[in-house]
Formats: sequence, structure tokens, C-alpha cells
Amino acid sequence: MGMKRVADMRAGLRGGSALLLSMAVMGSAMAQEPIAEEGGAIIVTGSRIPRPDLDSNSPVNVIGENEIKYSATVETEQLLNALPQAVAGAGAQSNAGNGSATVNLRNLGTVRTLVLQNGRRIVGASQDGVVDLNMIPTSLISRVEVVTGGASAVYGSDAMAGVVNFVTKDDFEGFEIGGSYGISDEGDAERYNIDLTVGGNFADGRGNMVFHGSYYDRSMVKGAARDHATVFLADAIVGGKPVLIPSGNGVTPQGTIFSPQLVGLKDPYGATIGTAGIFFAPEGWRAYKASDGFNDRPFTNLQMPMQRWQGSVIGHYDVTDGVTAFWEGSYVHSKINSTLGAVPMSSSGFIPGFQLDLRNPYLDPTLRNFLRTNMDADGNNLVPVNINRRLLDGGSRTSDQTRDFYRFVVGLKGNLTDRLKWEVFYNQGQTKVTDVQGGGVLIDNFANGFLTNPSDPTKCAVADPKCVVLNPFGLNSLTPAMIDYIYTDLTNITTIRQKQVGASLTGSLFTLPAGDVGISLGAEYRKESSAFDPDQLYVQGKALSRSAGLSPTAGSFDVAELYGELYVPILADMPGVELLAFEGGLRFSDYSTAGSVWSYKLGGEYSPFRGLKFRGLYQRAVRAPNVVELFSGATNNAFQAVDFCNAGPERTAAERDFCVNTLGVPAAVADLFQQENQQIRAVTGGNPNLQEETSDTWSVGAVIRPDFVPNLQLTVDYYNIKIKDAIGSFGGGLQSVITACNGDMSATNIFCQPLRNRTPDGQLFDVPLLNANIASMKSTGIDYRLDYRHNLGSGSLNYYMAGTYLIDSITQGSPIANAINCAGYIGGGSCSTASPKWRFTQRLTWEMEKLQLSLRHRFIGSAKDGRIAGAKASGAASPLLAVPETGDVHYFDLGANYDVRENFSFFANIDNLFDRDPPFYLFERETYDAIGRRFTIGFRANF
Repeated sequence: MGMKRVADMRAGLRGGSALLLSMAVMGSAMAQEPIAEEGGAIIVTGSRIPRPDLDSNSPVNVIGENEIKYSATVETEQLLNALPQAVAGAGAQSNAGNGSATVNLRNLGTVRTLVLQNGRRIVGASQDGVVDLNMIPTSLISRVEVVTGGASAVYGSDAMAGVVNFVTKDDFEGFEIGGSYGISDEGDAERYNIDLTVGGNFADGRGNMVFHGSYYDRSMVKGAARDHATVFLADAIVGGKPVLIPSGNGVTPQGTIFSPQLVGLKDPYGATIGTAGIFFAPEGWRAYKASDGFNDRPFTNLQMPMQRWQGSVIGHYDVTDGVTAFWEGSYVHSKINSTLGAVPMSSSGFIPGFQLDLRNPYLDPTLRNFLRTNMDADGNNLVPVNINRRLLDGGSRTSDQTRDFYRFVVGLKGNLTDRLKWEVFYNQGQTKVTDVQGGGVLIDNFANGFLTNPSDPTKCAVADPKCVVLNPFGLNSLTPAMIDYIYTDLTNITTIRQKQVGASLTGSLFTLPAGDVGISLGAEYRKESSAFDPDQLYVQGKALSRSAGLSPTAGSFDVAELYGELYVPILADMPGVELLAFEGGLRFSDYSTAGSVWSYKLGGEYSPFRGLKFRGLYQRAVRAPNVVELFSGATNNAFQAVDFCNAGPERTAAERDFCVNTLGVPAAVADLFQQENQQIRAVTGGNPNLQEETSDTWSVGAVIRPDFVPNLQLTVDYYNIKIKDAIGSFGGGLQSVITACNGDMSATNIFCQPLRNRTPDGQLFDVPLLNANIASMKSTGIDYRLDYRHNLGSGSLNYYMAGTYLIDSITQGSPIANAINCAGYIGGGSCSTASPKWRFTQRLTWEMEKLQLSLRHRFIGSAKDGRIAGAKASGAASPLLAVPETGDVHYFDLGANYDVRENFSFFANIDNLFDRDPPFYLFERETYDAIGRRFTIGFRANF
């Protein structure tokens, strides 16, 4: 680490200390509640019952207008990723996935977080129903309400981890235009945004119509543009000490060939050929070395490029004095590109019975003689070797997605009495995704290019006139003609549709001595349908790109629901009882797939005196299986996993015998057997017999507003979420299945049966891992938040801190698999997204008459390597690692807004002020900033 970086870090720590000192001087702290004021009415999330006070019994955060303003982000997921309750979902820095931006509350999975707009559902961007936040531009958002914990009784299925509700602007009059431009400290990662809002009243004020449009453009940044993203390192033990050494993927652009018969033989340089086989180096063919691995990091995206055009219309009209019609409509057209390294082609996985033709004219004569002497006993010039090659010659694998999204809502609302309000609505949406994947390989053509015509080895043996003999021996050895013959593009189309109709009655029934009895009743009907139409080359298993074989998926389900909520104030305004109240809720859902399910909540609040309230809630939540979980066709995926059949000093005699006698590893190669690739093909797919997931959530907490410190608020909540019958791949994934089989090596062990899918030489191949209700999850922790406002002359100082302490984040892939607690861990195969124990965000804002200055501090606590968590779960010794944890990470963001005049303002932001790199070696790009210091300037004008 250079002296500049050390100085920057010290400066950051000094800044953090100054921020905390400012808090202490102000005597401050705080916890903003799930409240916001709109038109004089208090809006409370976590319940559909409107209440006159400031508190919900569900732990809730609100991202308000000021936070959106000071963040100055044009990426909606960035608003949510700053919340400690949200681990980073997919977003601008993602490279895998389908290009969506998502939210993942409590690290329980994006499918378990329900996303709403104005309290109603949004059609998903994929067949799992997960909403793409790119469809909701930040310039259209008034506030974001985030309920954490099971909320199915209130909002329906999918709300197991919580609910995110985007409330959009309405009732706007005038003309507003805004724009922004952002760029990184390195001169890349550009972002452009412009938005326009026009609105006004009509019909003598009985109606209002708002039109909104925006354009957003984000440029690409590849890994090669950042030093930290170009390093490929692996753990090793040198001299008894753990170190990091240069490494890479074993499937290289130079190519390798492997056969058990080659192991132990000597190459021309006297080196012994190992299980990785022969490598085609610049100096000639030789035994593969660990340092020969391919570094694919520079070829992948650090920032995914996107273009987005969006248009919306929102309005209402008073049909009569007591009935109002309302409507919402939006259309979004976007283009997204993601890039992966070139296709890793392996004959072992895709061309059964592959043999190398020794008559290939490009084969080194010395290697031809070597293979003929050692492997061609029958003299037919065909030897049974496997060839592995990263096809870098034809470029990276790309995914160019075009998305068309529309959604509209129409409805009526009014007053039944002066206490009760009614509403009916119809909601419909559709997403269509056209995904053109470049850099694909035609498997048959690849195989054809290795069989030569015996009478003319420069030509193919097959009759195809387009066929050309391939030269896979060395870097950039494929000619344009060879590339044209084996490469192809593939097009997949996905269409998702959603229809929802609902009616509700909310308000108060009557008044008790302690207050109004609140009620909410409703009924809803929803239908979800989707279809995935993959390229026919995928369906026929004739092409390889981002996948290797896909099946069409189509299906639908519908659900009819009834729900009710009740709030009863029992005692109030008594000595020792400021307020004692009960709340409950019940929802009945009848699914065409999972059948009838119930969700409910019970809770209450007790305030002994003004300024202190205790609250608690128990909620039973459900999640019905989505279309892709139910109906998805068989899909080939490649997962990183280690086969315990690998020969080596750690393999026991019992494991060897079991691999030979039960799992199908040939006895002839058992003592030399090694898996050929770090990634093993598995087949995932739907299961129409799935049932619902269920969760139980407990939360207890306190809200403190001391009279002796005006404008101070503090909330602290403990939460406990347990999910059972969670849907996942059979056994919890390939490595979990292998581990579960290894733990009970028996022919009757259901986790051993999929491992019998092997190629003739014993390699695991297309391991079946269809969906099942087999997993369980648990998340517990403590949330805290404090807010304080202090008047300062003609302005004010505003401060908030929102944080969480994670106690447990436990996942168990199957009943007999080890339960792994990832609280405080990251990656390592056992844990994925970073789950530090401590995480918080704080902001200090100085608001003056025309100028507002704001400093935000994002803290991500240290996280240990997930391999340590995996070892702890299995009872194994902790691995020796050169970098066992990330260390604490601090990000500081500085923002300023200046009101030039009443209707015109400029703003400027510096994100990652001290240019903090991700933690070395251990990081994933959704949680940590992979781009570095970024600058944003913009304006907003109203007329």
C-alpha cells in the first residue's frame, strides 16, 4: 500500500472522528421511523391501517426526500444498498445475473424481498418474479419505505425478509427539468441523466395530471481498468506459511490436453506431466504449471453499461365529491450489456467419446510421436484425450439485453363514511427481455474440426463444405476461417406478465376510551405467467456460451386472497400507561399451485410515559413457489466444487472403494483420478410439486424521544427470522451434495445418487439438482437508528445514524448438511455476499438558507473468509490463509446543494472521497466500491 493510500486512510479516519465529535457536541443520536407526511396525513408502513401517531410496530426505515437529494444517485439500488438491513443485491457493478438491479433484505435472497410501487406489486424482470429496480428512476421517487421482517399478513407472498415500497411523486404543478453528469477519478465510468416532469390541474382543480420522462446512459468499465481487478491469486502454503501466489483458471487460451495415461510421463524438458496434462506454451508443448492458469479478471465488467428511456403518467380526477378516479402508467425501454471471459470449452464435458486425430496438420510433430508412442496402441491415429481451451480468439462472451417494461394501474377510491375509506384497483404489467448472447460456440462444429480426412489431413473428415480443420495448439492459433466456423450468437426471449385486482376498506370502526379502533379489510386476485424461449441451439444442446443447454420454461399460477388487520387501543392517558394497544392481522391465500396457506401477525405496544414506547410483533409469513421454481426446464450450469473421489493423500481407502464400487469411477484410473475442471456441470430445474416456504419472525424493540432533548429520537429493535422448507437446488447445491454424500457413503444415501452421473473416464457430468423444499435459513440481529436536529442560527444541523449488528446468518442446504453461520464472513464457497457483524451509515448535514452541505459515512465491518465458516461448520481444522479477513472498510461521500434562486439549484457530489479500494483479494463487487472516487454535478430547475 503506497504512502498516498495510507495518508488517505488516515484522513478518512480523522474525518470519521470529526463526524462523531460533532454528534457528541450536539448531544445527538437517532432512529427515524417509518413515517412521512404527505398532504398533512401521516403515512405509516408496516400496516395498511392509517394511524394518527408516528410509530409502527414493525421495524421500518424511510429513505426520505432529503436522503435521495443528498445521495445524488441515478441508480435506485444505491439508495437501498446504503441501508444496513440490505445486503448488496445485483446492480451497476455486477457482472453475472441477468442485468437487473435488485434488493436483498437480511441476506435472505432477492426472491424473499417484496418490491411495491405505491403499495401495489410490480411485474418482475425474470421468471422468479424479482423486480428490476432500474424500472423505477430515482427522479420519480418521493420516498422509499422499507419494512424489515416477515410481512405476508399485510402485503402477501414474498414478504419474508421484508417489503420495499417506492412512493412516487404525484399532484405536481409546473415544469421541472433536471440533469446530472458523473465521472470517476480515472476519467471513466461516465453517467449521464436528464429528466423532465410536467404537471398541472384541470377541470377547475378536480383533477391533476403529471407526465415524467427521463434518459440515462451509463458507460462500461472493464476489470483491466483497475489494478485491484486484474489480479488473480490463490492460496498456497510455502515453507509452512500461507501465501498468495499468481494463479488462474485451468482452462487456458493456449489450450491443454489431458488423459490419465499421460500422468507420470516426462515432457521434452524432463518435467513430469501431472493431472492437469500438457500445456501449449510459447516455447512448445510441456507439462502444465500452476502459473499457466488464465487470468480472466481483466475481461469482465466492473461497471455494466446501460441506456434507459423512461416515461410515466400519474393522475387523478374527482368523479363526484366522494369518488376519485386514479391512474398510473409507465413504460421503460433499456439496453444492458454484460461481459464474461471467453468460452471455456472442454471436450470432456460436451463431446462424449472425444478423440484427438494425430493427423491434424497443426499438431507439433514431436507431440504427435509422443502421443502415438504412448497412447495409439491400435495405430488408428485417434487417441482418447480431452482438450480444454479458453476460446479467447473469438472474444469475450457478451450479453446484449433489450428490455421493454410497461405497467398501468387504474382505480377508484372514496369515503364510505367519515371514518372508513374504500378503494378498488386493477394493476397490469409486462416485461419482455430479448437477450442476444455473443461469443457462443457450436459444439458439433468444434468436434468436426478435429477429425481430418485421411487422404488429405488439411480437410475435415465430415462432408460439410464449411468445415475447416482446427488449430487449438497455442495462443491466438485460430484463423478467421476457423473462428467463423465454430462461433455463433444465440438469442433468448423471456416474457413475464402480471395481473392484479384488489379492493380494500380502511379506517376506524369506532372510538374506545383509549382511542380509535383501526381496521383494514381487503380482497385481491393475482395471476403471474411467464415464458422463456431459449435459442434452439441451446435447446438442442448444440451450442455453448453463458449456458450449456437450456430448456423452454412456461407456466402460470393464480392466487385469490382475503386479508384483515385490527388495531385496538386498550388503555391510554393513565398513570404508568401512556398507551397500551394490540394489533393483529390475518391473510388467507388460495394458490392454484401450493394450495391454501395462512399468514398472520400478533403484536402490540406499551408506552409507560410520554417519550418511551416498547413494541413487539410476531409474524408468520409465507412464500409460494414462483414460475421458474415450479416449471423451469432442465438447465446446465457449471458450479465450483471438489469431488472427493480425487486421488490424493487426503482420500481414504473407504472413499476410493466407494467411488469405484458405487459412484462409477473406473478402477483402472481410480488411483490417478482428478477432476479436470474447477467447475462441474450440474442440471438444475423446476419441480411442480413444490410447496410454500414458511417463516416465523419475532421483533421486540423500543422507541425513545426524551422531552429533555428536543428533536432527538432513538430506536433499537431485536429481530429473529427463521425460514423452513426453503426452496433451493437439491441438497443446497453441488458442493453440499458432495459433502453430504461423503458424510454417509451409502448406496441408499439420496445425496450420493446424483453423483453417479459420470463420463466413461469418471468425471462428474450433468449432476441432477432439481428444486426441492429442503433448506432452512435463520437471521438474527439488532437494528438501531438515531436522529437529531439542532437549529443553528438561520439554518440547522441534521444527523442520523442507521446501523445493524448481525448475530446469526445461518443457511442449511438440507437436513443432513452442515448448517453454516455466515455472520461475519464473505465468500469462500460457503458464504456469498459479505455479511459483516457490524454495519452502519451516518450522515451529517448543515442546512443554510441557500446552501446545504452533507457528509455521509458508510461503514462495513471486517468479514472473514467463508472457508473458515465452512470448516467451523464441519468441525474441520481452520484453513491456513494468507488473507483471512477483509478488515474494516470506510467510505465517505461529500455532497453540496446550492439554491441559486428559488426555482434553480446546482448540486455536486464526491462519492468515495478518499478513493478507498476494495479490500485486497477478499471482496465482491456488489458490496464494495470497485470503481473508486467519483464526481457528480447536476442541476434542477422549476418553472
